[in-house]
Amino acid sequence: MITEILLENFLFMRAASLRFARGLNVITGETGAGKSILLEAVKLLLGKKARSGLVMPGQTTAKIQAEFNISNLPELASFLEESGFHNEEDPHTLSISRTFKEEGNGRVMVNGILTTAAFLKQLGPYLTEIHGQNEHQTLLEPEVQRGLLDRTGGSGHKQNLGELQSVNTQRQKLQQKLQELETRQQHSAARINELQAILQDISALGLNSTTEEEDLKEELKKLSHAEQIISSLQTAAGLLAGSEEASGATSQVFRAADNLKRISLYDKAIDELYQRVNGAYYDLKALETDIEELADSNGLDPERLYQIQSRLSDISRICRKHSTDFAGLFTLREKVNEELSELFAPDLTRDKVKKELEAVDARFVQLIKAISKERNSLAKKLDQLVSSEMADLGFNAAHFNAALTACNPGSHGAENIEFCVSLNPGAPGGPLRKIASGGELSRVALAIKKVLARSDALPTLVFDEIDAGIGGKTAEAVAASLRALGNEKQVLLVTHLHQIAKEGSCHFTVTKKVSNEQTSVEINLVEGDSRIEEIARMLGRTDKEGLNFARNLLHKS
Repeated sequence: MITEILLENFLFMRAASLRFARGLNVITGETGAGKSILLEAVKLLLGKKARSGLVMPGQTTAKIQAEFNISNLPELASFLEESGFHNEEDPHTLSISRTFKEEGNGRVMVNGILTTAAFLKQLGPYLTEIHGQNEHQTLLEPEVQRGLLDRTGGSGHKQNLGELQSVNTQRQKLQQKLQELETRQQHSAARINELQAILQDISALGLNSTTEEEDLKEELKKLSHAEQIISSLQTAAGLLAGSEEASGATSQVFRAADNLKRISLYDKAIDELYQRVNGAYYDLKALETDIEELADSNGLDPERLYQIQSRLSDISRICRKHSTDFAGLFTLREKVNEELSELFAPDLTRDKVKKELEAVDARFVQLIKAISKERNSLAKKLDQLVSSEMADLGFNAAHFNAALTACNPGSHGAENIEFCVSLNPGAPGGPLRKIASGGELSRVALAIKKVLARSDALPTLVFDEIDAGIGGKTAEAVAASLRALGNEKQVLLVTHLHQIAKEGSCHFTVTKKVSNEQTSVEINLVEGDSRIEEIARMLGRTDKEGLNFARNLLHKS
């Protein structure tokens, strides 16, 4: 459940610190006072995409932060631990914060760790559901209705639904593979010829090493410049060895060493120089020998040069023909051989896929039957429970029916679900999407949510003016229903009806002020006389009699 929400410079709210109770938490205020600010904050904390204009005018940053008690949500605790967002100091507390900037990107934190709004969306389904006029409209969608019915099922039903998704995916893949095999068999002769031609091209190259092309290019570079290499090596060797006309570097260094040797006994420094020059002489002599040997080993080989050029040309031609590079030829050869094996033994491969598909089909049918049977049972229970709740909400003799109609079996089962209602005695029933008005839809949604509250571990429900379009006895009935729902879940509710506000375990009021042409919004907990005054305001009777009436209402609730 939500234990606390902090707001700083958010929209028109400079600062607010709100602690919520278990049960029914109501939020009231004048029309246009900014009651929806808190709901906007909750939506953002649950991953809604940030928009511009969230920072209070005149400020540069805004922040919203919430703490949740997750002691009764072991699945969420496990998810946080697996994701690396576990709160080590207090495992039963989840902290979420978002900061927004007038310019630039904001920041999202979960238990003090930087993350993204997308991750908050993953946390949302564990924490709360938000219901408003827009959310009620989604209740009319068949996919949503099917999901709501399935939520009333137990762990076995939910496990079957999850397995059905997996089995159906596997089934589709096997069906596609079998179809491909059968199509391939029909064109096998032509395909075999095509593949054999590819294999013949590759085999003709006699591929051995994956580095052959690179090795040949290196050798080609060397042979292409053989004349220059030999000439330069011979010149270098000559400069070291010298000639009849001039001494080379090696002999010059030798003579230098010989001169130093003669005087090396007279001075240690000279001896060190001699040793260094003498070492240089031997290094040059070895270098001279190596260069001469390398010059002798290099020779002009036009035949080898032609062979390499021809080999690289063949490789390039085959690569272009089959739209690949040299390394890709090895992969292509492997794929061709694999496909040829399948084409030469089609019955064996096809029979194997058929057997796999038969086993998967059998499991698919089992799951479909089990899910259909469970849905029929769940629908009957849901019909009774929602019809009963609707009666409590002022629908006399109303009847709710989760109608199941057969459809082609798939990943979601073998039936479509449509919520149907009969709201008035003697009036024909029909789909909820065609029968219910806005106010009626709100009450039907409340009835459904109240039934679902007993079916899942979701700790908090948030309602945005679910009481729109109702009043009188119906408002009292809705208030009683919300009070009962508050005994099972934490409920946060924006309302404009005093009948509902008086039932709150915790009551907040939102007020708007304009000062120096600047608008600000405040939200505060009201208790005692302040709450009496707010209920009286909602009644439209702020005189003494109105205050007494409000006091009596709160005393009775």
